[in-house]
Amino acid sequence: MDTICILVIGESLGLAPDLLPALRRRTGFQVLGPVPDETAALELLSEARPDIFVVELDRLDGRGVEIVSAIRTRTQSRVMAATRHPATPLVELALAAGACGVLTTDRGSAGVVSALRRAAAGELVLPADDRPLLVDRLQEARIRRTHKDLLATLTRRERQVIEAIARGATTARIARELGISSATVQTHVKNILRKLDVHSKVEAVGVAWRGGVALDARSA
Repeated sequence: MDTICILVIGESLGLAPDLLPALRRRTGFQVLGPVPDETAALELLSEARPDIFVVELDRLDGRGVEIVSAIRTRTQSRVMAATRHPATPLVELALAAGACGVLTTDRGSAGVVSALRRAAAGELVLPADDRPLLVDRLQEARIRRTHKDLLATLTRRERQVIEAIARGATTARIARELGISSATVQTHVKNILRKLDVHSKVEAVGVAWRGGVALDARSA
C-alpha cells in the first residue's frame, strides 16, 4: 500500500489531541505539521508533496474556508475540512471552495483513517448523517453558479433591464429610466430571454433572483 502524505493546517488543532500521534503510528501514513496557515503549508512544498491537506475549520480567526480556497487555488491538491461541528455552515462553504470532504473529529482514529484513505482514492467524503442535506446544498450551490454564469453573459444595459423587470417596472417605465425607446427595451428583453435560455420575463426574473440580481435590485 502506498504511503499517504497528509499536511495538517490548524490553529487550535480541533483534531483530537491523540489523533495525530495515532496517525503517525499507522503504517501507510506520513503526517506533516500541524502548521498554522496556508503560507507555512506552501513553504513545505519544496520538501514534500502532500496527497491531502487537512484544514481545520474551527479556527479562532475564522479563516478556515479561506485557507481551503487558497490551497485549492495554488496547488490543486485534495483538501479535507476538519471540524468538530459537521452541521456548521462553514462545511458547505468549504465544499463549495473545493474541499473533497469533511473530516469530523469525533469519529475516532479508525474512522479518520478510513475517511482519509477514501479521500486519497478520489472519493467525496461526507458524514453519513449529514450527507443528504449537504448533497442538496451542493446541488443548490451548483445551480446558483450556473445562473451566475448565465447572467455574466448579459451586457451592462441588459442587466439594467433585468434589474428593472425584477423591481416590477413596466416597459414604458424602463424606457424612461434608461432614456431609450420602448422598442429598444423589448429588443433587450428578447436578448435576455435568449441568453438566459428562458421563455418569459417571469422565468428570467427567477434566474436573476437565484443568481443574485433581483436581490441586488430590491436593495438598491
